[in-house]
Amino acid sequence: MTVKRWFIAVIAVLLVANGLTLGLLLTRNTSEGKLSGSGKAWEAFMLNGKSQNWQVNNFMIIRTASSTYRGKGSLTYLGASGNIQDSAYFSYSFYEQPANEKPQVVLSHTESSINGSVSLLENTKKIASIQGAPYFWELEETKEDLGNSYMEMSWKDNQGNMHTEKIPMSVAEEYESME
Repeated sequence: MTVKRWFIAVIAVLLVANGLTLGLLLTRNTSEGKLSGSGKAWEAFMLNGKSQNWQVNNFMIIRTASSTYRGKGSLTYLGASGNIQDSAYFSYSFYEQPANEKPQVVLSHTESSINGSVSLLENTKKIASIQGAPYFWELEETKEDLGNSYMEMSWKDNQGNMHTEKIPMSVAEEYESME
């Protein structure tokens, strides 16, 4: 084979390799960044819930293929504020229940105090938030699955008695990317 033919063969191989690489990259970039199953770039849910003594409003879940954000919203005590104004402990945990699996704690927060109050009424006005990579089961989770979510609230009243309530949550609003 002459130098000219080698040169043409090498150029042809490089062009084919570049074409394959470009094709693979273009295919990969069109599906990357999408939620599996739905093909959406993002989705957001606003959840509310109510129990005997507590109400949760505007708890947010925002999902992309690479990140999940949960939190914000507010937690309001529905009883007489005088019963808990001197509370020294409260804790809440948010649970999601993937289809056919046990509930998973995905956000929790606790405050306690020795010889003082934790300002329960003030410190529950804004629910904590967390953001991170999605769990393996989250990307397949549906609006109906989120309807099985709940918050568990535990607190001590002014007399030091411990109380725990489960606050069932429901999806009040849903938003998604327009794609």
